[in-house]
Amino acid sequence: MKHIYDVIVVGGGPAGIMSAMTSGKLGASTLLIEKNGFLGGSATASVLGPISPFHYKDEQVINGVPQEFMDRMVAEKGSTGHMKTLDPYGSGDSLGFYDREKYKYVAAEMLCEYGVEILYHCMLSSVEMEGDTVKGVTVMSKGGRKLSFRAHVIVDATGDGDVAVLAGENYTTGDAKTHKMSPSSAMFEMCNVDTEKVFRYMQENPDDFEFISDIVPMREFDDRLKQHYFVGQGFMKLVKKAVEAGDLEFGRDSVIVLNGIHPGSMHFNATRVAGYDENDVIQRTSSELDGRRQINSVSEFMIKYVPGFENAFVSVTNSEIGVRESRHIEGEYTITGQEAYEGTKFPDVVSRGYFPIDLHNPDGKSGYGNGGVWKELKDTFDIPYRCLVPKHIDGLILSGRCISGTSEAHGSYRTQGGIMGIGQAAGAAAALCAKNKVQPREQDYHEIQQTLIGLGASVFRDEEKTRQEKERARKISQEYIRAHQGKLVTRPEILKTYED
Repeated sequence: MKHIYDVIVVGGGPAGIMSAMTSGKLGASTLLIEKNGFLGGSATASVLGPISPFHYKDEQVINGVPQEFMDRMVAEKGSTGHMKTLDPYGSGDSLGFYDREKYKYVAAEMLCEYGVEILYHCMLSSVEMEGDTVKGVTVMSKGGRKLSFRAHVIVDATGDGDVAVLAGENYTTGDAKTHKMSPSSAMFEMCNVDTEKVFRYMQENPDDFEFISDIVPMREFDDRLKQHYFVGQGFMKLVKKAVEAGDLEFGRDSVIVLNGIHPGSMHFNATRVAGYDENDVIQRTSSELDGRRQINSVSEFMIKYVPGFENAFVSVTNSEIGVRESRHIEGEYTITGQEAYEGTKFPDVVSRGYFPIDLHNPDGKSGYGNGGVWKELKDTFDIPYRCLVPKHIDGLILSGRCISGTSEAHGSYRTQGGIMGIGQAAGAAAALCAKNKVQPREQDYHEIQQTLIGLGASVFRDEEKTRQEKERARKISQEYIRAHQGKLVTRPEILKTYED
């Protein structure tokens, strides 16, 4: 392998994949360093469910290279593409179901096609500094061997901002005042589930659920993935009964389930692993143990209590805990929750946020309204380039959930679709910095914007395209509702909103 690159991306999760893919596509010599032997980060290793929306009220906000990746996933029979939730509460406006094994494969193949070099099984060890400028990184490989690489720009896509911290940049952990963080989750899936029996239970017991929604296909995808897609959070009566009987112990007071990508499987985002600092390996080890105990308890509860799970079994568990929140690196600008909520626009926009502010309760089992928040935005908000530029360190660009934002703003942009958009912006900026031989803070944001638009990114709203997207989504939803009369779980008051 080479030792000098234009761009080095540290971290192969969704943000890192998009950063490296974009950088490589723009012609920069790019190295992607990943600790695992596969790509995807939380999307694969932490067994995430569907890709969170690329959409805000049916407007596609995330586009360009992330959508190119999704299209390739569909073509490889590994995804449904984006599907519309009839009721977006709790899940967002759309969900992109995907096969995690296909995700690993497609991401690696596309990176190789764009000339990106990949280095697996290496952990970040140190950064090489000249004054306040990052010049390279050293990684620790198997057997204790250290490898050093240099680049014009390093992209920190570690999730936790590890490169920035080693470089000496300031950061906040969790909430700026309390330093409490949104809890982590241990996600898993169960197979051999009678999903239609589960669906009927939801139909017959709607009051037992905090939210339920049908999920509508928006494009053609492979027949092997076709099934009745739905999502629901609840089973509250059964949960209460099991807890009182000593048959269930976990960090929540309800269970959220939705389909796995393959028929007969269901995905669980049903644990809450709270009170740990995931940056500390000792505490993180404890969180892994906590999460696995909760997986066992929830899965046994489902088999014993919930119709449709009588013959089910756990088919996959996370290989590492799914971390929602850790460090927020200080950048040239810090975006706030209020700015996200108000739909604030910035001249140096390089990506857009769109997901509701979703803060999981860090103090207890109850959901929204008791330490947790689900707050719909007034409009999409701009993520300024300055949030990707560390305040005091040169040679470094931030990518993904570690960018400069408050805990509340992070509660919106942290979802997979959001960090894919941020990743694309970071990769474009890094490639341009290398091409122009300038530091990230010196790079003209207008050039970044034009480059992103050239890649197909929706940096600015296209009113006519948005109108067409909304009309199309409404028409397809209406057709789906008509075709499934009496076979839906979405609440009647929500279904009425789709009537002309």
